[in-house]
Amino acid sequence: MTIEVRTPRWLIPLAFLFLLWNMMGVWSFAANWQMSANGYAGLPEVQRELWSAMPAWTWVAFGFAVACGTGGAIALLARSRFAVPLFLISLVAILIQFSWPIFMTDAFAKMGMDLITFPIILAVVGAIQWLLARNWRARGWLK
Repeated sequence: MTIEVRTPRWLIPLAFLFLLWNMMGVWSFAANWQMSANGYAGLPEVQRELWSAMPAWTWVAFGFAVACGTGGAIALLARSRFAVPLFLISLVAILIQFSWPIFMTDAFAKMGMDLITFPIILAVVGAIQWLLARNWRARGWLK
């Protein structure tokens, strides 16, 4: 006799919201990667300094964050256990990506909380996605 684990009806709509959130990250990555000279010139001076000095590894972390976050959301939609490691990689990549401007430059002294507000939101959402996927895998909702 096997016990069937029922997946709650709200799991798929929430996974779809996670996918939309992560697709906005993909759009942000593409838009930032392809920023024109006019777009760059329109940034505040501190942000122009950050963009011009941003090391390649932060771009790699940015790419991993959005790719793994999107992959994690797709895995949730498929009810796959692979959502858990993908969301974890995304969260770690978010932390790595923002470690440079926050801890390795003087941008915080110039921008204050404006510098860290959005990275905090991203890290919190990333942590929520990972923790929920872990919980759902433990409940047997992900295969």
